[in-house]
Amino acid sequence: MDELEFLKKDWQKKEKELPKLSYETIYAMMLKKSSSSIKWIFYISLIELGFGILVGIFYHPSFEKGIPLPSIIDYVTYSSMLVTLYFIFRFYKNHKRVSTTSTVKGLLESIIKARRTVRQYIIFNLSFAGVLMIACIIYIYVMQQGGWNSFVANADIKDYLIIFGVSIISTVIIIGFFLGIYYLLYGILMRRLKRNYNELKKMEV
Repeated sequence: MDELEFLKKDWQKKEKELPKLSYETIYAMMLKKSSSSIKWIFYISLIELGFGILVGIFYHPSFEKGIPLPSIIDYVTYSSMLVTLYFIFRFYKNHKRVSTTSTVKGLLESIIKARRTVRQYIIFNLSFAGVLMIACIIYIYVMQQGGWNSFVANADIKDYLIIFGVSIISTVIIIGFFLGIYYLLYGILMRRLKRNYNELKKMEV
């Protein structure tokens, strides 16, 4: 018997001695992994909300410019926090749903809903940040020129190009920065959920 055949037989012998994972064991592992990922999504969103509140308390965009922003900016910011609370509630519900599901189909549906909620949350945050950033930059620039009426009366095409160019470039940089953070934080957890989903699909078949 050559060395290769000897190694094959030795491996087959050891393979028989290895414990076989049952359907229930694999499902329990997938359930635990999925529940853990969604739980961390919930925790990260709480930390993000807390950070946003602290920034709102100790820093305001008008502080450095000496130009008070209109109160509507604050109202819109507070409204966004309410929307964030809504998403946090959904993350919590997703975690509870995953933790209590007892079927592969139910777990698959829960993972799909969890991933969809995260995508909606990220799209909302980035869209809101982009619109708010553009509005603040335009408002501050116009106020520095003496107000809207003065700006409209004296501005030429160059001024409009500057204000819109600066606001768009600044917004793209800020959104790109936050997108990178979201990719690192939520992206890792989303990829884990996707792997769990693919493994569960194999089990369902």
